[in-house]
Amino acid sequence: MTPFRHAWHLATRFFGVLLSRPLGPGRQDDIGRILTSGEAELFFRQQAMDQRHAYVVAQRVKASLPGNRDAIAAALLHDVGKATSRLGPAARSLATVFDTVGIRVPARWRAYLNHGTIGAAELQAAGARPLAVAFAVGQPTGDSRVWRALVDADNGPGWGPLATAPLAESPVSAASRNTMPPEVMR
Repeated sequence: MTPFRHAWHLATRFFGVLLSRPLGPGRQDDIGRILTSGEAELFFRQQAMDQRHAYVVAQRVKASLPGNRDAIAAALLHDVGKATSRLGPAARSLATVFDTVGIRVPARWRAYLNHGTIGAAELQAAGARPLAVAFAVGQPTGDSRVWRALVDADNGPGWGPLATAPLAESPVSAASRNTMPPEVMR
C-alpha cells in the first residue's frame, strides 16, 4: 500500500470509528452463528468500533468468498488483540503516528501497536481456526486467493453502512442464540 493510500485508509477508519454504533442483536446473533463460543467471547470483548469494523470486513469477505466460513471468521477476529489496550480513536492515532516517526510510546499504546501478535496468541489459546490466527498476526497462509480477499477487505474503507444480508443463515431466532457475554449486554 502506498504511503498516501495508507494515510487515506487510516483517516477514513478514524472517522468511521468516531461515527460507529454498537451492533444490534440481529447482527450479534449472526456473528454467533459463524464463531465458536471461544471465538465469540474474544469478538465481544472488543469495543463497539472494532466489532463494527470487523463485521464490515466480514461482509466484504463474504461477498468475495461466499460460503467460506473460515475466511469470514478470520475477518471477524482479525483485530481482537486491540481489546487489551482499550484505547480510543485519538490515542490510537497518536500511537500510530509516534511509532511511525520512532517516538517511544507508553505500554498501553505499545499493546495497541502489537495487537496482531496479542490477538493471535489469544485466538490460539481459545482454539480458533488456523486462518483466524494467521490473519490476526498477518502471516500469509493457505490459498493466496483467500488471503488476498482478506487483506483487500480489511484495507477497504474503514466504515460504511452495514449490508442487510446476514453472514450466516439460520432458522434460530436472535433472542435464543445471543452469544454476547452478560457483562457486554448490560
